[in-house]
Amino acid sequence: MGLKLDLGIQSENKMKLSIIMPGVRMENWTEVYQSIPNATTLPKEEYELIIVSPYDLPSELQNIDNVRLIKDKGCPTRCHQLGLLHSKGEFVIWGADDGVMLPGLALDKAFAVISQDKKDVVSLRYGEDHKAAKLEKLSWWHMKNNRLLRRLKYISNNYLLIMIALIRRSYLMEIGGWDCRFEQPGVSCVDLAVRLQNGGARPILGEKLWHFRTMPGEEGGSQKPVIEASRLNDIPLLTSTYNHKSSIGRCEIDFDNWKQAPDVWSRRFGT
Repeated sequence: MGLKLDLGIQSENKMKLSIIMPGVRMENWTEVYQSIPNATTLPKEEYELIIVSPYDLPSELQNIDNVRLIKDKGCPTRCHQLGLLHSKGEFVIWGADDGVMLPGLALDKAFAVISQDKKDVVSLRYGEDHKAAKLEKLSWWHMKNNRLLRRLKYISNNYLLIMIALIRRSYLMEIGGWDCRFEQPGVSCVDLAVRLQNGGARPILGEKLWHFRTMPGEEGGSQKPVIEASRLNDIPLLTSTYNHKSSIGRCEIDFDNWKQAPDVWSRRFGT
């Protein structure tokens, strides 16, 4: 028997959930869309999949009311921000197009534990092919157990990683969404997690929602720009930011910061 979903939230907005996904792997998009009922019993008219990509929708997803395409060639973090800007749901989550949502109704369970407090956030876990055992340990999701983060002077060791979350759209926009100086979500979401918790967010560690089939060791293919961005820009930027006392209490940023990010992500699309 499926989990009966009762959000307990009164809203004139019928759209409850927006799923934001930057995309370059068009061959996977239909599978991602078809996997959403694994995670929620929401009817289709109450959720939407927003794909941010320079590429067209595959024929299978064209003319589907709850699938929207935002055209952009920016970095993945900028694409997250544009997806948030155009989203209509009361809540949002995000993900990537190299994975699928897992069976288990993780989103329904997240809705069941989130309260009316706008700062309630459910951190949803995921798995990856290359480090499945590590991600299964709940201790992995605590910043104090991350070798890089525990060395950064102005990040609290008590904070939880929030790499993917169920969060109110209005609250995420209020704090400015993602900082688009970070190019890829693996690091921009760490910054987001710190800022949320600096601002008083109370994350709850939820179920496993996604499984990603990433191969970060590959020097070629679709992962190469992400690896390069992390090594050359994002990790150095995170380190310099949170080793400086100006980051104490860092929380709200300008939502329009995405406009400062290049229109074309040269690491993937050239100049």
